[in-house]
Amino acid sequence: MRVFVVAGVILLGARAGVAAEETAAADGQPGFFGRWVANRLTTGARVTHFWLQDTRRSDANGYDNLNQTGNFLGSLWGLDAQQHYFPNPFVEYRIISAFGAGIAYDQARAKTLDWGDVQHTITAGDGDVEIRGLQFYVFGRFRNRTRVTPYANLGFGRYWSRFFVSPGWALPGRRFEVDDTRGWVFSGGCSVALVRHLGLETLYHHSQLEAVTGRAYFNRNHHRSGAFPMQNDVLSAGLLYGF
Repeated sequence: MRVFVVAGVILLGARAGVAAEETAAADGQPGFFGRWVANRLTTGARVTHFWLQDTRRSDANGYDNLNQTGNFLGSLWGLDAQQHYFPNPFVEYRIISAFGAGIAYDQARAKTLDWGDVQHTITAGDGDVEIRGLQFYVFGRFRNRTRVTPYANLGFGRYWSRFFVSPGWALPGRRFEVDDTRGWVFSGGCSVALVRHLGLETLYHHSQLEAVTGRAYFNRNHHRSGAFPMQNDVLSAGLLYGF
């Protein structure tokens, strides 16, 4: 819902800018919209599917709750990516020629796994670890005479982390803490112009993030530490609007 509200505000602002541009054009001089917005500003939203690079830890016994020196944290030996399919918004601005800068929202969530029974047939886990944040990047586009425009992005991401504990773990006196993370982001893809202002895009993206460190407190003075690697790869498709 927030994505559509933001898009509506941007489009209303664009219409106001166009009106100002038409007034300025009558005087023979380009207005603010024509000089600084038109053919420069692009906004849109992407639907993503991601996968984690490091999802399992094992020892000679396979996946082992007791492998506390090798597991992600304590008995947790697995991470499963949890997909979300609501659009991630982004905004880009062309500065010179085919180069510019952008900002995009991103998030990833993983379910933690361990064995929930002695027969090793049921998985349990302590909850989900989630990161949400913003990516700041520069881009370069290969401008040509076709409708297809290849591009590449390079930037940096800053993420806030949370851990959603499972009901079975959240006993009185227990708590779970995780630290925020950050890292480099790389992507490449192409956009396809449909009609004036509107286009589609496909994108491959890699996030080289620092692991999310965590601490599981069983009481005030006793805890176990570990880390959840959230480096991930993403395939996405999006709709964009170029002013």
